[in-house]
Amino acid sequence: MRQQHQEFAIPQPRIIPRPEHQVSRKDISLEALKVLYRLHHAGYLAYLVGGGVRDLLLGKKPKDFDVVTDARPGELRKLFRNSRIIGRRFRLVQVFFRGGNIVEVSTFRRRSEFDETEEGVPARDKTYGTPAEDALRRDLTINALFYNIADFSLVDYVGGLEDLENGRIRVIGDPGVRFVRDPVRMLRVLRHAARTGFAIDPGVWEEIQALGHLIRTCAPARVRDEVLKDFRSGAAGPFFDLMLRSRLFYAIFPAWDSRLDRRGEKRLVSLMGRLDRLVKAGSTLSDSLLWAVFFTPLLEQESRPRGFKELREFIHEKVPEALGGIEFPRQRRDDVALMLALEEIVANLEREKRSIPVRYQRLTAYPEAWLLHQIKESPEEKLLEKCQPLEIPARPPKPRPRRVRKRRRRKGRGGGEKKSEGEG
Repeated sequence: MRQQHQEFAIPQPRIIPRPEHQVSRKDISLEALKVLYRLHHAGYLAYLVGGGVRDLLLGKKPKDFDVVTDARPGELRKLFRNSRIIGRRFRLVQVFFRGGNIVEVSTFRRRSEFDETEEGVPARDKTYGTPAEDALRRDLTINALFYNIADFSLVDYVGGLEDLENGRIRVIGDPGVRFVRDPVRMLRVLRHAARTGFAIDPGVWEEIQALGHLIRTCAPARVRDEVLKDFRSGAAGPFFDLMLRSRLFYAIFPAWDSRLDRRGEKRLVSLMGRLDRLVKAGSTLSDSLLWAVFFTPLLEQESRPRGFKELREFIHEKVPEALGGIEFPRQRRDDVALMLALEEIVANLEREKRSIPVRYQRLTAYPEAWLLHQIKESPEEKLLEKCQPLEIPARPPKPRPRRVRKRRRRKGRGGGEKKSEGEG
Protein backbone atom coordinates (compact mmCIF):
# COMPACT_ATOMS: atom_id res chain seq x y z
CA MET A 1 0.00 0.00 0.00
CA ARG A 2 1.28 3.45 -0.87
CA GLN A 3 2.24 5.78 1.91
CA GLN A 4 -0.37 8.53 2.16
CA HIS A 5 1.80 11.10 3.91
CA GLN A 6 5.48 11.89 3.68
CA GLU A 7 7.47 14.76 5.12
CA PHE A 8 10.38 16.15 3.15
CA ALA A 9 13.80 16.55 4.71
CA ILE A 10 14.75 20.20 4.33
CA PRO A 11 17.66 20.25 1.84
CA GLN A 12 20.51 22.70 1.56
CA PRO A 13 20.06 24.90 -1.50
CA ARG A 14 22.37 24.97 -4.45
CA ILE A 15 23.27 28.62 -5.07
CA ILE A 16 24.33 29.61 -8.58
CA PRO A 17 25.96 33.08 -8.62
CA ARG A 18 25.18 35.53 -11.43
CA PRO A 19 28.34 34.89 -13.52
CA GLU A 20 27.44 31.18 -13.78
CA HIS A 21 23.90 31.43 -15.21
CA GLN A 22 22.14 33.19 -18.10
CA VAL A 23 19.17 34.87 -16.36
CA SER A 24 19.44 38.62 -16.93
CA ARG A 25 17.35 41.50 -15.62
CA LYS A 26 16.99 42.81 -19.16
CA ASP A 27 14.81 39.77 -19.93
CA ILE A 28 12.52 40.33 -16.92
CA SER A 29 9.52 42.61 -17.30
CA LEU A 30 9.83 46.12 -15.89
CA GLU A 31 6.72 45.54 -13.74
CA ALA A 32 8.18 42.40 -12.13
CA LEU A 33 11.46 44.20 -11.45
CA LYS A 34 9.61 47.08 -9.75
CA VAL A 35 7.84 44.62 -7.45
CA LEU A 36 11.06 42.72 -6.66
CA TYR A 37 13.03 45.86 -5.89
CA ARG A 38 10.36 47.44 -3.71
CA LEU A 39 10.17 44.27 -1.63
CA HIS A 40 13.95 44.07 -1.39
CA HIS A 41 14.34 47.72 -0.37
CA ALA A 42 11.62 47.26 2.26
CA GLY A 43 13.71 44.51 3.88
CA TYR A 44 11.84 41.44 2.58
CA LEU A 45 13.10 38.43 0.65
CA ALA A 46 12.07 38.78 -3.00
CA TYR A 47 12.37 35.90 -5.45
CA LEU A 48 11.21 35.36 -9.01
CA VAL A 49 9.80 31.83 -9.18
CA GLY A 50 8.21 29.17 -11.35
CA GLY A 51 7.66 29.13 -15.09
CA GLY A 52 9.27 32.54 -15.60
CA VAL A 53 12.63 31.33 -14.28
CA ARG A 54 12.31 28.03 -16.16
CA ASP A 55 11.60 29.75 -19.48
CA LEU A 56 14.45 32.24 -19.05
CA LEU A 57 16.85 29.33 -18.49
CA LEU A 58 15.49 27.61 -21.61
CA GLY A 59 16.00 30.78 -23.68
CA LYS A 60 12.25 31.39 -24.06
CA LYS A 61 10.23 34.54 -23.45
CA PRO A 62 8.02 34.03 -20.38
CA LYS A 63 4.33 34.87 -20.64
CA ASP A 64 4.27 36.24 -17.11
CA PHE A 65 6.36 36.52 -13.96
CA ASP A 66 5.41 35.40 -10.46
CA VAL A 67 7.05 36.72 -7.29
CA VAL A 68 7.34 35.00 -3.92
CA THR A 69 8.35 36.67 -0.66
CA ASP A 70 8.32 36.37 3.13
CA ALA A 71 6.01 39.42 3.38
CA ARG A 72 2.46 38.53 4.45
CA PRO A 73 -0.56 39.51 2.31
CA GLY A 74 -1.52 42.39 4.60
CA GLU A 75 2.03 43.77 4.46
CA LEU A 76 2.04 43.46 0.69
CA ARG A 77 -1.23 45.33 0.46
CA LYS A 78 0.26 48.25 2.42
CA LEU A 79 3.44 48.19 0.33
CA PHE A 80 1.59 48.21 -3.00
CA ARG A 81 -1.39 50.53 -3.08
CA ASN A 82 -2.18 49.49 -6.65
CA SER A 83 -3.02 45.96 -5.53
CA ARG A 84 -5.72 43.64 -4.23
CA ILE A 85 -5.79 40.44 -2.21
CA ILE A 86 -7.44 37.42 -3.84
CA GLY A 87 -8.09 33.88 -2.63
CA ARG A 88 -9.53 32.62 0.62
CA ARG A 89 -7.41 29.98 2.26
CA PHE A 90 -4.23 30.69 0.30
CA ARG A 91 -4.25 34.39 -0.31
CA LEU A 92 -2.03 36.16 -2.79
CA VAL A 93 -1.70 39.74 -3.96
CA GLN A 94 -2.15 41.04 -7.48
CA VAL A 95 -0.20 44.20 -8.23
CA PHE A 96 -1.66 46.22 -11.11
CA PHE A 97 0.24 48.34 -13.63
CA ARG A 98 -0.72 50.44 -16.63
CA GLY A 99 -1.60 48.57 -19.78
CA GLY A 100 -3.41 45.83 -17.88
CA ASN A 101 -0.18 44.19 -16.66
CA ILE A 102 -0.46 42.22 -13.42
CA VAL A 103 2.26 40.72 -11.23
CA GLU A 104 1.12 38.11 -8.73
CA VAL A 105 2.92 38.04 -5.40
CA SER A 106 2.54 35.20 -2.92
CA THR A 107 3.96 34.50 0.51
CA PHE A 108 6.21 31.44 1.00
CA ARG A 109 3.92 28.48 1.79
CA ARG A 110 4.39 25.23 3.62
CA ARG A 111 2.20 23.10 1.38
CA SER A 112 -0.11 23.06 -1.63
CA GLU A 113 -3.78 23.79 -1.03
CA PHE A 114 -4.57 20.23 -2.19
CA ASP A 115 -2.14 18.51 0.20
CA GLU A 116 -3.18 17.03 3.50
CA THR A 117 -2.94 19.18 6.62
CA GLU A 118 -1.64 18.06 9.97
CA GLU A 119 -3.91 17.79 12.95
CA GLY A 120 -2.92 19.88 15.92
CA VAL A 121 -0.89 22.41 13.93
CA PRO A 122 -2.07 26.02 14.39
CA ALA A 123 -3.80 27.40 11.28
CA ARG A 124 -1.23 30.15 10.84
CA ASP A 125 1.53 27.50 10.68
CA LYS A 126 -0.31 25.43 8.07
CA THR A 127 -0.06 28.21 5.50
CA TYR A 128 3.17 30.15 5.60
CA GLY A 129 6.64 28.67 5.42
CA THR A 130 10.25 29.13 4.41
CA PRO A 131 11.76 29.32 0.91
CA ALA A 132 12.77 25.64 1.21
CA GLU A 133 9.23 24.58 2.21
CA ASP A 134 7.78 26.66 -0.61
CA ALA A 135 10.04 24.95 -3.15
CA LEU A 136 9.22 21.47 -1.82
CA ARG A 137 5.45 21.97 -2.01
CA ARG A 138 5.59 22.70 -5.77
CA ASP A 139 4.82 20.03 -8.36
CA LEU A 140 7.86 19.74 -10.64
CA THR A 141 11.55 20.34 -10.04
CA ILE A 142 11.94 22.55 -13.13
CA ASN A 143 9.19 24.87 -11.80
CA ALA A 144 10.66 25.28 -8.31
CA LEU A 145 13.71 27.42 -9.09
CA PHE A 146 14.17 30.85 -7.49
CA TYR A 147 15.89 33.98 -8.83
CA ASN A 148 17.04 36.17 -5.93
CA ILE A 149 16.94 39.89 -6.75
CA ALA A 150 19.26 40.67 -3.81
CA ASP A 151 22.34 39.20 -5.50
CA PHE A 152 20.97 37.97 -8.87
CA SER A 153 21.69 34.34 -7.95
CA LEU A 154 19.65 31.21 -8.66
CA VAL A 155 18.46 29.16 -5.68
CA ASP A 156 17.74 25.44 -6.25
CA TYR A 157 16.42 23.24 -3.44
CA VAL A 158 15.15 20.33 -5.55
CA GLY A 159 17.61 19.58 -8.37
CA GLY A 160 15.66 21.53 -10.95
CA LEU A 161 18.76 22.91 -12.67
CA GLU A 162 20.12 19.42 -13.25
CA ASP A 163 16.78 18.28 -14.64
CA LEU A 164 16.70 21.25 -17.02
CA GLU A 165 20.20 20.38 -18.23
CA ASN A 166 19.24 16.71 -18.71
CA GLY A 167 15.84 17.41 -20.31
CA ARG A 168 13.90 15.49 -17.66
CA ILE A 169 10.47 15.95 -16.06
CA ARG A 170 10.58 14.89 -12.43
CA VAL A 171 8.09 15.30 -9.58
CA ILE A 172 9.24 16.72 -6.25
CA GLY A 173 9.04 13.96 -3.64
CA ASP A 174 7.35 10.58 -4.08
CA PRO A 175 5.20 10.82 -7.25
CA GLY A 176 2.77 8.21 -5.91
CA VAL A 177 2.11 10.26 -2.78
CA ARG A 178 1.90 13.54 -4.70
CA PHE A 179 -0.53 12.14 -7.30
CA VAL A 180 -2.80 10.66 -4.63
CA ARG A 181 -2.99 14.02 -2.87
CA ASP A 182 -3.74 15.91 -6.09
CA PRO A 183 -4.30 13.83 -9.26
CA VAL A 184 -4.26 16.98 -11.44
CA ARG A 185 -0.48 16.90 -11.00
CA MET A 186 -0.46 14.05 -13.54
CA LEU A 187 -1.89 16.41 -16.17
CA ARG A 188 0.82 18.95 -15.37
CA VAL A 189 3.55 16.37 -15.86
CA LEU A 190 2.25 15.57 -19.35
CA ARG A 191 1.72 19.26 -20.13
CA HIS A 192 5.29 20.28 -19.37
CA ALA A 193 6.73 17.23 -21.11
CA ALA A 194 4.74 18.20 -24.22
CA ARG A 195 5.73 21.87 -24.09
CA THR A 196 9.43 21.32 -23.41
CA GLY A 197 9.99 18.06 -25.29
CA PHE A 198 11.60 16.64 -22.13
CA ALA A 199 11.48 12.96 -21.20
CA ILE A 200 9.28 11.96 -18.25
CA ASP A 201 11.14 10.21 -15.44
CA PRO A 202 10.37 6.44 -15.72
CA GLY A 203 9.13 6.21 -12.13
CA VAL A 204 6.77 9.15 -12.69
CA TRP A 205 5.43 7.60 -15.92
CA GLU A 206 4.70 4.30 -14.13
CA GLU A 207 2.77 6.09 -11.40
CA ILE A 208 0.67 8.00 -13.95
CA GLN A 209 -0.28 4.70 -15.61
CA ALA A 210 -1.08 3.12 -12.24
CA LEU A 211 -2.98 6.05 -10.70
CA GLY A 212 -4.62 7.65 -13.72
CA HIS A 213 -8.08 6.56 -12.56
CA LEU A 214 -7.80 8.96 -9.60
CA ILE A 215 -8.30 11.93 -11.93
CA ARG A 216 -12.01 11.09 -11.76
CA THR A 217 -12.02 12.16 -8.10
CA CYS A 218 -11.15 15.77 -8.98
CA ALA A 219 -13.75 18.49 -9.50
CA PRO A 220 -15.01 18.13 -13.11
CA ALA A 221 -14.84 21.87 -13.76
CA ARG A 222 -11.22 21.93 -12.65
CA VAL A 223 -10.28 19.07 -14.99
CA ARG A 224 -12.12 20.78 -17.87
CA ASP A 225 -10.24 24.04 -17.32
CA GLU A 226 -6.90 22.22 -17.11
CA VAL A 227 -7.53 20.45 -20.43
CA LEU A 228 -8.65 23.71 -22.04
CA LYS A 229 -5.25 25.24 -21.21
CA ASP A 230 -3.60 22.63 -23.42
CA PHE A 231 -5.86 23.37 -26.38
CA ARG A 232 -4.24 26.81 -26.54
CA SER A 233 -0.69 25.85 -25.56
CA GLY A 234 0.76 25.34 -29.02
CA ALA A 235 1.69 21.82 -27.87
CA ALA A 236 -1.75 20.18 -27.89
CA GLY A 237 -0.62 17.48 -30.34
CA PRO A 238 2.18 16.04 -28.17
CA PHE A 239 0.07 16.57 -25.03
CA PHE A 240 -2.82 14.44 -26.30
CA ASP A 241 -0.36 11.88 -27.63
CA LEU A 242 0.99 11.48 -24.08
CA MET A 243 -2.56 11.46 -22.70
CA LEU A 244 -3.50 8.57 -24.98
CA ARG A 245 -0.29 6.60 -24.42
CA SER A 246 -0.59 6.86 -20.64
CA ARG A 247 -4.36 6.18 -20.87
CA LEU A 248 -5.01 9.19 -18.65
CA PHE A 249 -7.19 10.37 -21.56
CA TYR A 250 -9.57 7.43 -21.10
CA ALA A 251 -9.69 7.97 -17.36
CA ILE A 252 -11.02 11.49 -18.02
CA PHE A 253 -13.19 10.54 -21.03
CA PRO A 254 -14.29 6.92 -20.41
CA ALA A 255 -16.97 6.97 -23.14
CA TRP A 256 -14.20 7.15 -25.76
CA ASP A 257 -12.47 3.96 -24.62
CA SER A 258 -14.60 1.49 -26.56
CA ARG A 259 -15.21 3.81 -29.54
CA LEU A 260 -11.88 5.37 -30.44
CA ASP A 261 -9.67 2.90 -32.31
CA ARG A 262 -6.01 3.43 -33.19
CA ARG A 263 -7.00 5.30 -36.33
CA GLY A 264 -9.23 7.59 -34.27
CA GLU A 265 -6.37 8.25 -31.83
CA LYS A 266 -4.09 9.28 -34.68
CA ARG A 267 -6.85 11.52 -36.03
CA LEU A 268 -7.20 13.27 -32.65
CA VAL A 269 -3.44 13.88 -32.36
CA SER A 270 -3.34 15.14 -35.97
CA LEU A 271 -6.21 17.59 -35.42
CA MET A 272 -4.59 18.88 -32.23
CA GLY A 273 -1.37 19.39 -34.18
CA ARG A 274 -3.29 21.50 -36.68
CA LEU A 275 -4.62 23.62 -33.82
CA ASP A 276 -1.02 24.08 -32.68
CA ARG A 277 -0.06 25.53 -36.05
CA LEU A 278 -2.93 28.02 -35.88
CA VAL A 279 -2.18 29.00 -32.28
CA LYS A 280 1.50 29.59 -33.10
CA ALA A 281 0.48 31.69 -36.10
CA GLY A 282 -1.55 33.95 -33.80
CA SER A 283 -5.05 32.79 -34.76
CA THR A 284 -7.83 33.63 -32.31
CA LEU A 285 -9.88 30.50 -31.67
CA SER A 286 -13.00 30.39 -29.50
CA ASP A 287 -13.51 27.77 -26.80
CA SER A 288 -16.46 26.39 -28.77
CA LEU A 289 -14.32 25.87 -31.87
CA LEU A 290 -11.60 24.15 -29.84
CA TRP A 291 -14.12 21.73 -28.34
CA ALA A 292 -15.68 21.13 -31.77
CA VAL A 293 -12.28 20.07 -33.12
CA PHE A 294 -11.83 17.84 -30.09
CA PHE A 295 -15.17 16.03 -30.58
CA THR A 296 -14.57 15.44 -34.30
CA PRO A 297 -12.72 12.06 -34.14
CA LEU A 298 -15.42 10.53 -31.95
CA LEU A 299 -18.29 11.76 -34.13
CA GLU A 300 -16.53 10.54 -37.28
CA GLN A 301 -16.87 6.99 -35.96
CA GLU A 302 -20.63 7.32 -35.34
CA SER A 303 -23.52 6.78 -37.75
CA ARG A 304 -25.13 10.20 -38.06
CA PRO A 305 -28.40 11.52 -39.55
CA ARG A 306 -28.10 13.71 -42.65
CA GLY A 307 -30.74 16.35 -41.98
CA PHE A 308 -29.44 19.57 -40.42
CA LYS A 309 -31.97 19.71 -37.59
CA GLU A 310 -31.69 15.99 -36.82
CA LEU A 311 -27.90 16.12 -36.96
CA ARG A 312 -27.79 19.08 -34.60
CA GLU A 313 -30.01 17.29 -32.06
CA PHE A 314 -27.95 14.11 -32.39
CA ILE A 315 -24.69 15.95 -31.61
CA HIS A 316 -26.34 17.88 -28.78
CA GLU A 317 -27.09 14.56 -27.07
CA LYS A 318 -23.64 13.10 -27.76
CA VAL A 319 -21.61 15.96 -26.25
CA PRO A 320 -22.39 15.31 -22.54
CA GLU A 321 -21.95 11.57 -23.10
CA ALA A 322 -18.52 12.14 -24.64
CA LEU A 323 -17.46 14.42 -21.77
CA GLY A 324 -18.08 11.74 -19.17
CA GLY A 325 -19.45 14.05 -16.48
CA ILE A 326 -17.16 17.01 -17.10
CA GLU A 327 -19.14 20.20 -16.66
CA PHE A 328 -20.02 21.96 -19.91
CA PRO A 329 -22.10 25.16 -20.04
CA ARG A 330 -25.43 24.78 -21.82
CA GLN A 331 -24.72 27.68 -24.18
CA ARG A 332 -21.37 26.19 -25.22
CA ARG A 333 -23.01 22.84 -25.80
CA ASP A 334 -25.54 24.56 -28.10
CA ASP A 335 -22.76 26.41 -29.95
CA VAL A 336 -20.66 23.28 -30.44
CA ALA A 337 -23.62 21.22 -31.69
CA LEU A 338 -24.63 23.94 -34.16
CA MET A 339 -21.07 24.37 -35.41
CA LEU A 340 -20.45 20.64 -35.92
CA ALA A 341 -23.81 20.10 -37.63
CA LEU A 342 -23.30 23.07 -39.94
CA GLU A 343 -19.77 21.94 -40.82
CA GLU A 344 -21.04 18.52 -41.83
CA ILE A 345 -23.69 20.07 -44.06
CA VAL A 346 -20.98 22.20 -45.68
CA ALA A 347 -18.77 19.13 -46.15
CA ASN A 348 -21.61 17.14 -47.75
CA LEU A 349 -22.46 19.97 -50.15
CA GLU A 350 -18.82 20.34 -51.15
CA ARG A 351 -18.50 16.61 -51.85
CA GLU A 352 -21.59 16.83 -54.05
CA LYS A 353 -20.12 19.95 -55.71
CA ARG A 354 -23.15 21.99 -54.79
CA SER A 355 -23.14 25.60 -53.66
CA ILE A 356 -23.80 26.44 -50.04
CA PRO A 357 -27.26 27.99 -49.62
CA VAL A 358 -27.23 31.58 -48.42
CA ARG A 359 -29.51 30.64 -45.50
CA TYR A 360 -26.61 28.65 -44.02
CA GLN A 361 -24.02 31.30 -44.78
CA ARG A 362 -26.00 33.88 -42.85
CA LEU A 363 -26.04 31.85 -39.63
CA THR A 364 -23.84 33.37 -36.91
CA ALA A 365 -22.03 30.03 -36.52
CA TYR A 366 -21.10 29.81 -40.20
CA PRO A 367 -17.64 31.51 -40.08
CA GLU A 368 -16.44 29.14 -37.35
CA ALA A 369 -18.12 26.15 -39.00
CA TRP A 370 -16.22 27.03 -42.19
CA LEU A 371 -12.98 27.35 -40.20
CA LEU A 372 -13.66 23.98 -38.56
CA HIS A 373 -14.13 22.48 -42.04
CA GLN A 374 -10.77 23.87 -43.16
CA ILE A 375 -9.02 22.53 -40.05
CA LYS A 376 -10.46 19.09 -40.77
CA GLU A 377 -10.04 18.92 -44.53
CA SER A 378 -7.36 21.34 -45.80
CA PRO A 379 -4.05 19.92 -47.04
CA GLU A 380 -1.33 20.43 -44.43
CA GLU A 381 0.66 22.80 -46.63
CA LYS A 382 -2.38 25.04 -47.22
CA LEU A 383 -3.78 25.04 -43.70
CA LEU A 384 -2.76 28.57 -42.71
CA GLU A 385 -3.80 29.95 -46.09
CA LYS A 386 -7.25 28.34 -45.90
CA CYS A 387 -7.91 29.31 -42.27
CA GLN A 388 -8.26 33.02 -42.90
CA PRO A 389 -11.15 35.16 -41.61
CA LEU A 390 -14.23 34.56 -43.72
CA GLU A 391 -16.26 37.34 -45.27
CA ILE A 392 -19.95 36.82 -44.63
CA PRO A 393 -22.34 37.50 -47.52
CA ALA A 394 -24.13 40.74 -46.84
CA ARG A 395 -27.85 40.57 -46.41
CA PRO A 396 -29.60 42.34 -49.28
CA PRO A 397 -31.23 45.54 -48.05
CA LYS A 398 -34.91 45.22 -47.44
CA PRO A 399 -37.01 47.31 -49.88
CA ARG A 400 -38.46 50.34 -48.25
CA PRO A 401 -42.24 50.02 -47.87
CA ARG A 402 -44.08 52.08 -50.46
CA ARG A 403 -45.85 55.00 -48.91
CA VAL A 404 -49.51 55.00 -49.86
CA ARG A 405 -51.09 58.42 -49.99
CA LYS A 406 -54.72 58.59 -49.03
CA ARG A 407 -56.99 60.31 -51.48
CA ARG A 408 -58.88 63.17 -49.98
CA ARG A 409 -62.55 63.31 -50.68
CA ARG A 410 -63.66 66.34 -52.59
CA LYS A 411 -66.42 68.26 -50.90
CA GLY A 412 -69.00 70.54 -52.51
CA ARG A 413 -69.66 74.07 -51.59
CA GLY A 414 -71.18 74.62 -48.24
CA GLY A 415 -69.45 71.55 -46.89
CA GLY A 416 -71.82 69.05 -48.55
CA GLU A 417 -70.66 66.32 -50.93
CA LYS A 418 -71.02 67.01 -54.63
CA LYS A 419 -73.99 65.17 -56.01
CA SER A 420 -73.53 63.09 -59.06
CA GLU A 421 -75.52 63.73 -62.19
CA GLY A 422 -79.05 62.33 -62.09
CA GLU A 423 -79.48 62.87 -58.41
CA GLY A 424 -82.25 65.16 -57.39
